[in-house]
Amino acid sequence: MTKKILKLSALLALWCAPAYAADDASQMDVIIVEDTQIFEPGKSRLILDERAKGPVTDGGDLLMTIPGISASRMGGHGADPVIRGQSHNRLNILLDGTYVHGGCPNRMDPPSSYGTSETYDEIEIIKGSQTVQHGGGGSGGTVLFKRNTERFTADKWYRGKISGGYRGNSDGREGFADLAMGNSEAFARVIGNYSSGEDYEDGDGNSVRAAYEEMTGNLILGWTPSSATKVEVGYEATRADDVTYAGAGMDTPYTDHDAYRLKFNHNLSGSMFHKVEGQLSYSTVDHLMDNYSLRTPAMAAMYMRAPSTSDTLSGRIDFESAHGDFMSNFGINYHSNERDAIRYRGTVGNVNTTQSYLWPDVTISSTGLYGETEWAMSDDKRMKFGLRYDHVRATADKTTATPTDAMGSVANLSAAGLYTIYYGGNNTSQTENNVGGILRFEKDYLQGNGTNYVSLSRSVRTADATERYLASNNNSSEDSRWVGNPFLKPEKHHQLEIGTQFKTEKWGVDASAYYNRVNDFILRDRDHSVSGAGNATVYRNVSASLIGSEISLNRYWNDHLVSGISMAYVYGENRTDDRALAQISPFEMAVTTDYKKSNWSVGGKVRMVSKQNRVDDDTSTGSGLDSQKTPGFTVADLHGSYTFDKGIKLKIGINNIFDKFYTEHLNQSSTFDTTQTQVNEPGRSIWMTAGMDF
Repeated sequence: MTKKILKLSALLALWCAPAYAADDASQMDVIIVEDTQIFEPGKSRLILDERAKGPVTDGGDLLMTIPGISASRMGGHGADPVIRGQSHNRLNILLDGTYVHGGCPNRMDPPSSYGTSETYDEIEIIKGSQTVQHGGGGSGGTVLFKRNTERFTADKWYRGKISGGYRGNSDGREGFADLAMGNSEAFARVIGNYSSGEDYEDGDGNSVRAAYEEMTGNLILGWTPSSATKVEVGYEATRADDVTYAGAGMDTPYTDHDAYRLKFNHNLSGSMFHKVEGQLSYSTVDHLMDNYSLRTPAMAAMYMRAPSTSDTLSGRIDFESAHGDFMSNFGINYHSNERDAIRYRGTVGNVNTTQSYLWPDVTISSTGLYGETEWAMSDDKRMKFGLRYDHVRATADKTTATPTDAMGSVANLSAAGLYTIYYGGNNTSQTENNVGGILRFEKDYLQGNGTNYVSLSRSVRTADATERYLASNNNSSEDSRWVGNPFLKPEKHHQLEIGTQFKTEKWGVDASAYYNRVNDFILRDRDHSVSGAGNATVYRNVSASLIGSEISLNRYWNDHLVSGISMAYVYGENRTDDRALAQISPFEMAVTTDYKKSNWSVGGKVRMVSKQNRVDDDTSTGSGLDSQKTPGFTVADLHGSYTFDKGIKLKIGINNIFDKFYTEHLNQSSTFDTTQTQVNEPGRSIWMTAGMDF
């Protein structure tokens, strides 16, 4: 498989070589790769109305369809995205400007799972560290789920769209409505979405636990007193029920999420400051996972449940200014997340004995100041530089609370007791002062239709609540403990990236290569009896590096036919221990062809993934976070659409046409014993959607 991909890559290099000699540059400023518009080097956006693909379960499932983004799967809902080998809060994911942190210590509900895709207008993807505006961390990238309500005019006081979809195999169903009305001074917008799915079959006909049901509702009220001013208030509610997982020891009977938003922007005139915008958001998550509501426990005395909460307050204010050849943004971010989770054990009808204080009332807050300036050095040269400072404070207020569960051979231990065993003490409060920045140079070529760039950046990521304070005891085995480290240092990523983007009449390319040297990388590892207490899952700081490259290429055969190729590869190394970093996706390539004419289109995609032999799968010598070495695979999809009169659009397609049996390399841990489980991907699935704009 790998040899075939390398040969095809070599042919590709020969095929695209003539593009550099082209002198008939097009004035189009975007490159289309699958559904994604690449509008700046390393940046792309997905317009939801223009998607050619079929229904998805949530935002993570949607991101998996974008070149260069992979994800780990537990079931049918809650895929956890990975960009450039990085996940969790190495990615900044904002939902309509709001930070949302999930309620599950094992990430059954990552932030993207609350990004119900149909309720957003566009998604912007920024790969790597290219800006300091969206918070600390974000070394792997930033994903912005956006809702853009256009101002109403006197010509039309309403607009809307409705759609419905069906996915075979998993019996997935979805319905969506987006209705707005208003005038030049005010508007109201209501968005609703319902989706559900059952267990699906993999390519060998095996049933995979993947059921879920989710409802989302949004109300947005806007005030637009002039063309220069816009104010919005919004409320969003998401309810997910009966979510089952093949890759975990628990399921989710319910997750309730509520978000409140206040946003404003105002254009100024007659001043060097020409725009100010801000947002205040509050997000709450109530989550329950257990092992008995949607499955039967293996032991009658091992019924378990773990209710949790995760509340996040965030805000920002940003100023935009122009002075001569300089365009600047500067502002302040505030971000505070409070998490609490307790695991209970018992027997049927009486699961009330405190077994572990998983998140012992953890609060992590950050106040950040940033400034970013772009200097137009000449008509074809630009320099961008930015600086960011974050003051971080972390506390845990229940570290001395002792569980009451007396079952098993392992003693009851508070969070402080667990920290003392594995790290030599308890630290309930930490502060950090983190400084990051970016320096980027761009040079245009091909009469302005191409850009070369080089960037240097430093981004600093603080440990999250799980890495810092998780306190998961186990009743029978020290090896199955999972304990955060309150003494962790923040991660420092130092990245060098070079790349190019160009668009001619026949060709479009976006390519980059990067090197990321990481000091104090936060590694999830095993204790290996260093503490004298078994082989628990622990966290420590190591030195690491990530090296990778991405390329997206389009061939425009004519006005209707376009072919594309995208490739991504990343190499991760734990330099301290001289071993592979776990959970790194293998080399991947996708080949697409799409034909569009008037009111119909048809297209296809072949995705080729190499085997992954660089793994950390042995708990006796490493972390064991990789389930195993994973073989390569090739899958193919087809899709088409037809637009009828009055704006009615029908889309239909087949995913995994040849019913291929395969698993992605990325996996997640079981909630109980921290073993790694790979979840088989769906087999052949026929899908259809129908919608109408008005």
